Amino acid sequence: MARNAPGSFALFATWTQNFIASIVGAVASITVAAPLDTVKTRLQNANFENKVPGSVVIRDLIKNGGMTALFEGLTPKIIVVGPKLVSSYTLAQSLIPLFGRYV
Repeated sequence: MARNAPGSFALFATWTQNFIASIVGAVASITVAAPLDTVKTRLQNANFENKVPGSVVIRDLIKNGGMTALFEGLTPKIIVVGPKLVSSYTLAQSLIPLFGRYV
């Protein structure tokens, strides 16, 4: 029941509720991925002659900037990527019932 309840409630959501849920989902997904994206960017910008493992990058980030260093650049990512995710989530939730009539 706990697994099916959220999906069942989504079937009765209005466009506005889908839009708000899309905003929350977009911000949450970007925030969860931000630390890995920060580490990936640091690895890509590193000197390739001196290979540094990701664990060292994470340790140095936390040591020099604290836990918040893992979320550097979060606001620009939300501003740039957020609207794309919100529009695609909202559009998908609006079109799924429409296509469901024909499939």
